[in-house]
Amino acid sequence: MKKVFKYFILISATITCLIPFLWVVLSSVKSDSEVYGNSFGLPKEWIWSNYVEAWKGAQVAVSFFNSLFYSFASVALLILVAAMASYIIARVWTNKLLYNFFAIGIMIPIHAIIIPMLIIFRKLVLVNTRPGIIIAYTVAELSFSIFVLVAFMKTIPREIEEAAQIDGSSKIRTFFQIIMPISKPGLATIGTFAFINSWNDLLLALVLTSSPMLKTLNLACFNLRGLYVQRYGLISAGLMIMIIPVVIIYIIFQEQVVKGITAGAVKS
Repeated sequence: MKKVFKYFILISATITCLIPFLWVVLSSVKSDSEVYGNSFGLPKEWIWSNYVEAWKGAQVAVSFFNSLFYSFASVALLILVAAMASYIIARVWTNKLLYNFFAIGIMIPIHAIIIPMLIIFRKLVLVNTRPGIIIAYTVAELSFSIFVLVAFMKTIPREIEEAAQIDGSSKIRTFFQIIMPISKPGLATIGTFAFINSWNDLLLALVLTSSPMLKTLNLACFNLRGLYVQRYGLISAGLMIMIIPVVIIYIIFQEQVVKGITAGAVKS
C-alpha cells in the first residue's frame, strides 16, 4: 500500500506539472476562437503559422539571439568567477566568514537589490548595454554557484593537489588543468541552473534595457500581448519558442546536474 500511495502522489504531481505545459503546446497551434472554445482538446486545424507570426512579430528573432548570447556569455563568466572563488575558499584559504558572506546572498532576493544595482550600473555606464546585462546575470547567480561549488570541491582528495605540487605545478596550473576538469559535474550544475534562470529572466532585462535591439526573448513574448485583445495562440507560440532551448539544455546536462548536486551534498 505504501508503494501504491507513493506512486499515486508522484503521478499526481507529474500530471499537475504537465497540464499547464500541455495547454501551452496545444494552444500554440490553435486559433484564438478554439483556444477559448476548446481549451484542452486537440485542435481541429493545426495552425503552425502561429510560430511564423510570433517569430516575425515584436522582434522575437532578434530577441531570441540576444537571449542566447546573454545566457551563454553569463554562464561562461559565472563558471570562471565562481570556480576561482570556490577554489580559494575550499582549497587554499578556508574562511568560514567569507563562505557565509557569499551564502547569505542566496537568502536575499534580486528584487531587494534591484534599485542599488541600477544606481551602480548607471554610474558605471552599464545601463542599456550588453556587458551590463551579462554582469547582472552573473552577479544574480554567483552566491548559489559558490555555495554549490565549495561543497563540491571539498570532496576532491587533497592528494591530487599534493601530487601536482610535487611535480612542480603552480596553483594556477593546478586549478585550470586538474581542479576544473574534476569539477565538471559541479560546473555543469551551476551552468545549467544559471542558463535557465538567465533565459527566463524578465525583471533585470526590463530594468536594464530600453533599446529594442537589446531586449531579451522574455520581453519580446511579453510585448506580444495586445492592449485590448489577447491572442493566446500567438502568445503560446512565443512561449514555446522560449521553452524549447531550456528543455534541450536540461536534457543534455541532466546527468551532470544530478551528479553535481549529489556530490556537492556530501561534506568532506
